[in-house]
Amino acid sequence: MTFDHADFEQLGQEMIQLRRDFHKHPESGWTEFRTTARIIDELEKLGLTVQYGPSIHVKEKMFGLPQPQILEECWQRAMQETNRPDLVEAMKGGYTGCLTVIEGALPGPTVGIRVDIDCNDVEEANDPKHPPCALGFRSTHANCMHACGHDAHGAIGVGVAKLLCACKDQLRGKVLLVFQPGEEGLRGAASLTAAGHFSQCDYFFGGHVGLLDGLKVGAVAAGGHGFLASTKFDVTFHGYPSHAAAPERGRNAIAAAAMATLGMLSIPRHGDGASRINVGTFHGGTGRNVIPARADLCVETRGGTTEINAFMEAEARRICQGAADMYGCTLETRFMGSAGCIVCDEPLVEQTIQVLSQMEGVDQILRDINFNGGEDVTTMMRDVQEHGGQVIELVFGMPLPAPHHNDYFDVDERVIPLAIRIFAQLALTAGDWKAP
Repeated sequence: MTFDHADFEQLGQEMIQLRRDFHKHPESGWTEFRTTARIIDELEKLGLTVQYGPSIHVKEKMFGLPQPQILEECWQRAMQETNRPDLVEAMKGGYTGCLTVIEGALPGPTVGIRVDIDCNDVEEANDPKHPPCALGFRSTHANCMHACGHDAHGAIGVGVAKLLCACKDQLRGKVLLVFQPGEEGLRGAASLTAAGHFSQCDYFFGGHVGLLDGLKVGAVAAGGHGFLASTKFDVTFHGYPSHAAAPERGRNAIAAAAMATLGMLSIPRHGDGASRINVGTFHGGTGRNVIPARADLCVETRGGTTEINAFMEAEARRICQGAADMYGCTLETRFMGSAGCIVCDEPLVEQTIQVLSQMEGVDQILRDINFNGGEDVTTMMRDVQEHGGQVIELVFGMPLPAPHHNDYFDVDERVIPLAIRIFAQLALTAGDWKAP
């Protein structure tokens, strides 16, 4: 790749500012209206055609949509915060995220690059020692924070588009850039995948900043194992209210939910591999002296294989039903999202490491790391593999001031220009590889 060093330095600074803009205005899954509009605006300035709105989704596969009132409130907020209300209008109902294709001047493979853009449901630390506070880009949205680095991912994706558009004469084939909504909770990939966007990809790259402790900027992990299959579901216990002085007349939904919570957290771990379960939220009741008529849980299971995850999910659902029966309650469950296991393709791992080994700024390369977690990108990756393509996940190292999903999490912004250059270099080099 050839590009002017000074121009690239400027691009890096511009994308850092874009990351800070995303960070200041975080939006959780299926409500990334302003974020998507800002991305589209940047891509259209490059002369790119951008796909967005209902046409890129399969509505029946849009799992875990927020309640209509929340969607409407977030949409109204975005309408106030954007300078592109025309774009926000087209996404009403949760149709967030976008895709664009960069056509090279020469024939070659189709390369997919996916970045995610949603935030976490976390209230950001309000502490002068926290860099976003000190530098004036702390989240302005209550209980919303980019605590996983997706603000950086969005900026990296835009930066890749800018760099590749400047190098179209060197690009063989085309690059599909995917800005995915709803990664948290494993919600957004299914809709985009069902729409058939990835079936033509010869090579497909995912990437994430951080994740691994003890790495500095310049360390890159290429490929690995330990993608955990996962299922997310919500549980509602419906009881019957009564005065607390006459509890025999009621059916205590909180008691049922508490019994279910303790039971689920006591499921024996599986002997054939990693297994996880978490009850992330518990809400219920209306007053101190009222037998609670409703309680809600947010539950997730994980497994080192699809079978192990299925075991954990089945046990969790069995326990919830048993707890409901014990307290005379009824039970309602709602599927919220899922992802499966994936194995990165070894030939693509080798090609990627070869490219990384020749890149300035990359001074440590790791392979076959244990991800030990779920990632929504695996849904896209599986579809690429089923259609004959190869896939890989990259991790861009950086120091971690706090864990992911913590209210003090922050991104070492030096990782942004490096990740841009890595993705762009891989896309430009792919034309030299033997097609899968």
